[in-house]
Amino acid sequence: MGNIITNIESLLEFISSLRQSDKYVEMIYLHGGCYQFHLLLKKYCDCRPLINQEKNHVVSEFEGKLFDITGEVKGEYLPMTEQDLEKASKWSFHDNMMIQISECPVCEEPILA
Repeated sequence: MGNIITNIESLLEFISSLRQSDKYVEMIYLHGGCYQFHLLLKKYCDCRPLINQEKNHVVSEFEGKLFDITGEVKGEYLPMTEQDLEKASKWSFHDNMMIQISECPVCEEPILA
């Protein structure tokens, strides 16, 4: 693909456009899909993954700043080890969360996917 995102402004525009594309996008990339989000960004810009101290959230470092699906983030993040990369590559929103598709027209219970 190449690095088509070349500055922070274009990265923030990309993240914002993606986040606004569907109401579930932010939820997916914050609850199990954060490493997958980094891999998506990596296709378009020169960024590297960092992980928080709790080892449960990955962000992308680009031009000295940190980003996830919400935009620029603050906090203390560390370079990922091979073990961190292996662990994060197995994270999945699908395995961790459910999305309410609709409600049952009879009993009004949520229908989940």
